[in-house]
Amino acid sequence: MADKEDIKKLFKQKNLFAIHHGDYAGQIFAFIKKEEQSYNFLSMPDMKNISVPDKDIDEGIKKEIIKFCNECPDEVFKVIEAQYKKNENTND
Repeated sequence: MADKEDIKKLFKQKNLFAIHHGDYAGQIFAFIKKEEQSYNFLSMPDMKNISVPDKDIDEGIKKEIIKFCNECPDEVFKVIEAQYKKNENTND
């Protein structure tokens, strides 16, 4: 089982995660950034910004709801990040 430090190391910008259960089952989350109390992702294929509280990330890893897939190539991540920023700007 992963501890807090292992979880922090797992969430690096450009990492992709598969969601195996729940409302987002079947989606891929691209990690964008960590904020004080949450992790922020772009969900695919919906292309929506998702903010997940720390406690939900911890539980999701332990219960294998969210699993690391791989690191996204730089050129693909640029498009993902641009979509995330566009979503942020249109939500203001």
